[in-house]
Amino acid sequence: MKILLVAATAMEMKLLTEECVMTDDQSDILKSYRLGDMEFDVLISGIGTAFTTFHLTQTLLGNRYALVVNTGIAGSLSPELEIGQVVNVVSEEFADLGIEKESEFLTLFDSGFMAPDEFPFENQLLKADAAELIDFLPRVKGITTNISHGKESSIQMIRQKFTAQVESMEGAAVFYVCRWLGVSCLQIRSVSNYVAPRSEAQWNIPLALENLRDSLTKVLQLVNVQVG
Repeated sequence: MKILLVAATAMEMKLLTEECVMTDDQSDILKSYRLGDMEFDVLISGIGTAFTTFHLTQTLLGNRYALVVNTGIAGSLSPELEIGQVVNVVSEEFADLGIEKESEFLTLFDSGFMAPDEFPFENQLLKADAAELIDFLPRVKGITTNISHGKESSIQMIRQKFTAQVESMEGAAVFYVCRWLGVSCLQIRSVSNYVAPRSEAQWNIPLALENLRDSLTKVLQLVNVQVG
């Protein structure tokens, strides 16, 4: 069975797919590629949890995959990660799903609407069950939010509330869908910026995308051997 790469935008996959041969154009957002002797599909899911959940669910219900790899760029919440560094995101949390009070934010677990180990969560976390396949990248925790944070007060809130090192807008949605549908998954992200009051001069998307392409090529080689 094939591997499915899921990215929010075509830009995040462009450097990799330019080196590949397209073997099937299934739709505007789902295409098949070959790189050497490796074959895989790429789903461009759209930005955010709603689009990702819909398009990934539809794709997995219509196709069989051995592994889903969520990928793309991410913001770093940790000064220990460098711009351009590629990481293996092993767990995720929805950071904007809950109840806002005057001076705090309560997740669905905090507020009692969900139990910490209610499927598919484990101690409030969504975990990448295939993360162990990748041993050459640093392992980090992620949060997922439909807002790319750029306001100091919001950034301080998520730093205090969560212990994640990276922020994306799709990771938890991918893990959630895959766990429910019984498909193994992992997440590979490249740091394009630090989560801070917005300053585009501090971003380096080209470097992040180049390093992401290189790491994804190695990831594909590793998982093709391991998942057959």
